[in-house]
Amino acid sequence: MKKKIKYLRELLEYIPSGAQTLSKNPSQYVIGVSPLAIRKAKGAYVWDIDGHKYLDMILGLGPMIFGYANEKIDEAVKKQLDKGTIYSLPSEYELKLAKLLREVVPCAEMSRFVLSGNEATSGAVRLARHITGRDHVAKCGYHGCQDWSICTKEGRNTGVPEIMKTMTHDFDYNDAESLEKIFKKYRGKIAAVILEPVSSERPVNKFLQKVKQITKKHGAILIFDEMVTGFRWALGGAQEYFGVIPDIACFSKAVSNGYPVSIISGKAKYMKKMDEIFVSMTFAGFVPGLVAAIEVIKMMKRNPKVHEYMHKLGEHLIERGNMITGKYALPFQFIGYGPHPVMKINIKDDYLNRLVKTFIYQEMNKAGILFGTSLLIGYVHEKSEIDLVMDVFDSICRKIKEAGDFKNLEKSVEGEVVVPRTVRKIQ
Repeated sequence: MKKKIKYLRELLEYIPSGAQTLSKNPSQYVIGVSPLAIRKAKGAYVWDIDGHKYLDMILGLGPMIFGYANEKIDEAVKKQLDKGTIYSLPSEYELKLAKLLREVVPCAEMSRFVLSGNEATSGAVRLARHITGRDHVAKCGYHGCQDWSICTKEGRNTGVPEIMKTMTHDFDYNDAESLEKIFKKYRGKIAAVILEPVSSERPVNKFLQKVKQITKKHGAILIFDEMVTGFRWALGGAQEYFGVIPDIACFSKAVSNGYPVSIISGKAKYMKKMDEIFVSMTFAGFVPGLVAAIEVIKMMKRNPKVHEYMHKLGEHLIERGNMITGKYALPFQFIGYGPHPVMKINIKDDYLNRLVKTFIYQEMNKAGILFGTSLLIGYVHEKSEIDLVMDVFDSICRKIKEAGDFKNLEKSVEGEVVVPRTVRKIQ
């Protein structure tokens, strides 16, 4: 523990919060127990700076669907590195990738390439505002750290102009009426409806179809944020999986297995309007990212069972996890879909909720597993590895049950309690 604390103190002298991403922030794990930095990775495993090996159940927050340092993808990128990474004009791979996307993604008649999810969703929203001549946005879910997206999230919207908070409106997943109310309240003002088509909650009562109908009825643009679902639920993303086609969609993560690229795709009649707005940056069209994406899509096309495998493997985890929590009568449950299982801790008291989470993370880390409440299953994972994770989870649940009152877990926690996700702060 002393070595980890010493490293963290030095880290915080140079890097605010000690990470570039909230989900990778040391405060989101067990300070003093959890690994702080990774030295290398291969397949489904990572090694920290102390040389400890961990089975990674998060896969870089989702991109590493074929595993770290995948030979086939990396070989394609390495060949390109000798030819350059960015040019003074577009590379030939922009057209190659755009053609592939049109083949496999239902809405992708035309595509633009940027680098991050933030840039893609922001470009899509700007396009929708231009097309409709309206300013307001209705959103459901997380769409990045840009002002229009984060302005409604208390605890994360410090520094965002107050005026932005008047133009973005949240609606609830699986509640189409909450979206209809926004359109009625801001009649003629909503430019776009943007949502993650699915996350931990499964759509019911034709929710996605109703969202599409309501959006069309009011003359707005429907945007699917497929950063997580794209190339993970199906080759054509959640829109293919659920059979609901948006006007525009945004992709990243699994499409390029760890190389930076994000995508704005959509129907041609809308995407042609991109010529009339300004979405431009030096590293847009970063060639290694395009090459990696092309290779990933080709690999998925050659093996149509990739997504079926991930669904089955993740559903196995969800089923086993819920059997274990039921056996010990604990208020936890695994929800979501196979490619993205989510562990929900149903404890209302915030501190006790985080205390239990801390204990679970701690014990998983000590068993050599990098674990979170939001899990990302990859084609790289094996059933034996999932079974190992669930065996460890069973042992953890038994210890929690034996502790009686959740507060008694304080005696067993060896590091600091995980802080709320809205707070970017080291305790």
